Amino acid sequence: ERKKKKKKQYQPNYFISLPITNPEITGSIQAVQDAIIQKDQRLSKAMIHPGSLHVTMFVMHLSNEDEISIAIGALSDSKDFVEDLLKGKTVDLSFQGIDHFKNEVGFVKLAENDHTTVLMEIAETMKKIFQEKGILAGEERAFKPHLTFMKLSKSTQLRKQV
Repeated sequence: ERKKKKKKQYQPNYFISLPITNPEITGSIQAVQDAIIQKDQRLSKAMIHPGSLHVTMFVMHLSNEDEISIAIGALSDSKDFVEDLLKGKTVDLSFQGIDHFKNEVGFVKLAENDHTTVLMEIAETMKKIFQEKGILAGEERAFKPHLTFMKLSKSTQLRKQV
């Protein structure tokens, strides 16, 4: 019961993410989504809208305005670090392959390269900055960058049916 209570208290309600806006990537994901919907129309409710595609860096639970303000400050502090780390360079993410979490979340995998390493470093340091300010950021699970395109949790009916 204690474990259940702890889990309920830390239900993530905010997250830090990188939006995915490249038309080549969003178009390819749309093609995958369309192919899935053709096989099973019910899954259309589970698809992530192309304008909402993102790679989550980490999640957190913020329970009041004070914590939200602290998180905004941590995000602002993170900006200088990220700029320092990148030194004007961009992070080009490549995606390759499809996988799932527990048959409930469909995602596109990030191709491993130097950019993925930089992304991991950014995520870890940002998480540390949030934690130093008292914001419980992230979960026990290791950071596995991915691009979700389908979630059965978007519809409770789907979770039971599919």
